Amino acid sequence: MNAVIALALLAPAAPSAPEPPAPDVKVVVRTGLQWLAAQQAADGHWEGRGGLFPARFTSTAGIAFLMNGSTPKAGPYAANLRKIVAWMEKNSTDNGLAASDGPNEQSQHVPGHAQAMLFLACAYDVDDDKDRCERVAALLKRGVAFLAEYRSSRGGWGYGHPRDGNDYDNAECTTAALQALLATGKAGIEVPKVLTDAAVRYLVQCTKPDGAISHSHNSEFGAGNPEGPPRLGAQAASLLLTHDGPRPGQLAGWVMSANSTNAPQQLQLLRNGGGYAMQYQYYLARVAYALGENGHRKLDPKARDENALRWPAHRVNLFKALTEAQGKDGNWPDPNYGPAYTTALALVILQLDNDYLPAFSR
Repeated sequence: MNAVIALALLAPAAPSAPEPPAPDVKVVVRTGLQWLAAQQAADGHWEGRGGLFPARFTSTAGIAFLMNGSTPKAGPYAANLRKIVAWMEKNSTDNGLAASDGPNEQSQHVPGHAQAMLFLACAYDVDDDKDRCERVAALLKRGVAFLAEYRSSRGGWGYGHPRDGNDYDNAECTTAALQALLATGKAGIEVPKVLTDAAVRYLVQCTKPDGAISHSHNSEFGAGNPEGPPRLGAQAASLLLTHDGPRPGQLAGWVMSANSTNAPQQLQLLRNGGGYAMQYQYYLARVAYALGENGHRKLDPKARDENALRWPAHRVNLFKALTEAQGKDGNWPDPNYGPAYTTALALVILQLDNDYLPAFSR
């Protein structure tokens, strides 16, 4: 063998480039959490402009505090978390609905209920107060039964009961319900596998050949129409990448679809105060975090390097955009939903590396 070739073969491989360091966002997070805590109503809830979606927004604020390491029993935001749990208990119904009595959430039961279950499962997972844990476990069990009753004949979910909407369902509500069920199962509460399996099948059936997810599997409600927003792929992928169960072959397509529009203008929307852009980045960040540095390559060996989603590189640009978008008083403005929800989403993104909550872990 040629000596030069032999030496080349024996030489150690060139070390890979070091991961970009995580931006220091401690001050950004601290001021954001302080602002969010100050906006909590006396009864424990938050709401958007005009009273929008109190259950959904309250739950997301609670997750932001849990992400910081507080629990309902201890930590700087323990009192805020206890008030949230008490508000949830007060507003839950006998049939298991864990949502507020606001008019918009009464007409859209499932999304608010699902987000409330996600918060309750995360709070239950980190709490060590026996009495409160028993009460929250009861809420979660009733919440699972509620979702079982509300699913469509195709195994998905719509905004309300299928009998009230001609068996309507869609991918967005289905991913919300699936997230609630998976988080509840991770917390140790029994969840029938038939529910989660059917939800995954529904999302698979909504998937187009290019990996994008249609708005609905039901042809009457849009399965044949152009695909839904890339956020749907990110929502679906973020769940199964943090779940120990089987992963459908469509998962790689969901990731690629979610990442396909992650152009600089998306980050610019954040800087301009775009709540819709924040929702998209929230799910895409969860996908990138779950994949880590090499997860996308393992999931999809055919993905080109320039298209691979890598958390260390992704968070540098995203955290920079979030830092620039934060207002002077600590919130992230949004003309659509109002700043409470957008601020809570931003804080969850910025604290993913804390890895305190099993529902959000790799």
